[in-house]
Amino acid sequence: MTTAPSAVREDDVSVSELAAHVQTLIGRIDELEQNVAEKDQQIADLRANLTQKDTQIQELEQRIEKLETTATEAQAHREAIARKTKACDDRVDELQARELEKGAHLRAEYVEHDRITVEESTLERITKDDGKTYVRLPGENDALERGGAVAHSTADLLPIQRLARYDDEMLASVTNRKPDELAGKVWRERDEAGRYSLWSTGSGDIRVYVDASDLAEWIRLKKSGVSKKYSQELARRTMDAMLELSKGRLGKIKRQRSKDGLRYHENRLVLKTDVDLSGEVTKSTDNDSATNAVDGE
Repeated sequence: MTTAPSAVREDDVSVSELAAHVQTLIGRIDELEQNVAEKDQQIADLRANLTQKDTQIQELEQRIEKLETTATEAQAHREAIARKTKACDDRVDELQARELEKGAHLRAEYVEHDRITVEESTLERITKDDGKTYVRLPGENDALERGGAVAHSTADLLPIQRLARYDDEMLASVTNRKPDELAGKVWRERDEAGRYSLWSTGSGDIRVYVDASDLAEWIRLKKSGVSKKYSQELARRTMDAMLELSKGRLGKIKRQRSKDGLRYHENRLVLKTDVDLSGEVTKSTDNDSATNAVDGE
């Protein structure tokens, strides 16, 4: 019995399709195997990177530990230096106090007043013939006579000079009135290293002067939130305080001033050239006179 031609053709088609399908599956398997191989490589690379990171972390932890040890040692070293410095400072303060009690005159720039303790007494600043400032117990004479004779002492200074020698914090604590505090600050500004700012250099018989308008503007610059009107009132009261605290060494005059086409009178505080001030050396030139502060400014 022979097979029909149509049946043979159908078997051939079925085998051909099956072979093509198998080939497709084989290609897919190869592709998946390739993908798996790539994933395995990526995993291996990630593990290598992770191992590298772990190594770096360990190295950083070791460096941090070393730095912490160094910092601890440095802190201990600084504390040891601080203790040693304090001990040295305490010894110096004690020696200075004992020397002062024996009548010594010590250079002011080498003495920290707030650190020196002298029983039942305070320190006095003086200026000697050498132009330098010293500290001593009040009235004590230096047996070694260093620096020459005493040119003046704190007791010789005018009240305004004594106020000007305080720093701002101390000045605020020793004055009961705002004009007195400002008076000390204004006097301190009178001659700073020879450069006049608030005060102006005069001519003729006037050494230096300050105008009320300039003083009011200076107050507004120094104290924020002060109105123009109040600064003018403070300037007037400060000038009055300076006249009182200078014990007549300062004078007040009225002068005419023009501004914006208007003329008005303004108070001017003046220091004349013939006024003697304790602690100051006056140098005269052919053109004018100026005052250099030695102590008490």
